[in-house]
Amino acid sequence: MVKKLLVASALLILSVVIAFSQGRGGGGGQGQGQGGGQNQRGMQGGQQAGQGGMQTGAGQGQMDRDRVRLNTQQRDQARTCDRLADGVRKQARTMAKNSGSSKLSQAELGRQRDQLRERVRAIEREHERLMTGIDPAQRQQFQEQIRNMNQYRQQVNNQLQQIDGRLDSPNPDHARIAEHAREMEQVMKRWRDAYGGLSEN
Repeated sequence: MVKKLLVASALLILSVVIAFSQGRGGGGGQGQGQGGGQNQRGMQGGQQAGQGGMQTGAGQGQMDRDRVRLNTQQRDQARTCDRLADGVRKQARTMAKNSGSSKLSQAELGRQRDQLRERVRAIEREHERLMTGIDPAQRQQFQEQIRNMNQYRQQVNNQLQQIDGRLDSPNPDHARIAEHAREMEQVMKRWRDAYGGLSEN
């Protein structure tokens, strides 16, 4: 009888110990599950934050590009310069054709030269207005176009001086005058293209 009681007590104690151990192990698993879930959510949150930062950076980059574009007034001025440049180009082409005609007098060629000079002065004035309104960021953005336009301006004035020199001589060389006028026409075409590039930005 005593032995049976001892055996029953031992079995009871053993079952209690096993149940207690399983309870702790299950709790540990639950804790690990909760901890894992929290870690996973933390990683997802970090990824989302990183993506949000990338999107913000891309948006900032777009804003930076937008800020260096010409505003409405500047684009209108560039289009005006474009039209004036085309006027100079056409006038230079006309003078190139007329210079090859022996029927035109030196005085008539001189009047055409004066008209050409006035057109050049007009585009220079509008060009200065446009350049005065360009801020440093825009100047940095369009530095290549601006540098090219300044070169075209100098080339046009050089050709105009050459025409002046030819016309002021006692016996003007009409062929050389026509050559200078054709060169001016080509330069004005490139100058006009540069304004078109500005107004499209």
